[in-house]
Amino acid sequence: MSAAPIASEADPWERIIHPRGPMSKGVARRILDLAFTEEERARMHDLAERNRRGALSDEEEAELDNFCRVGTLLSILKVRARRVLKSLRRDA
Repeated sequence: MSAAPIASEADPWERIIHPRGPMSKGVARRILDLAFTEEERARMHDLAERNRRGALSDEEEAELDNFCRVGTLLSILKVRARRVLKSLRRDA
């Protein structure tokens, strides 16, 4: 048995979040509730501003990269969750 190809980091997470098939309405709603805290958003903003000035340490660059990767993944999962909810409304 071979695993399905991975098109993005979101693909394996989706299979972990809802392993038994299509994303449920409840899971989709919960994903839409996920967000960075105000503190995290402030930290990301600070790192991004300092990055534009070329003033980050290697550790801070790695931290900013991690925030970006998580943010991208979260955005992809939220798009997919919105599609699920829109589809379920259409079918109702």
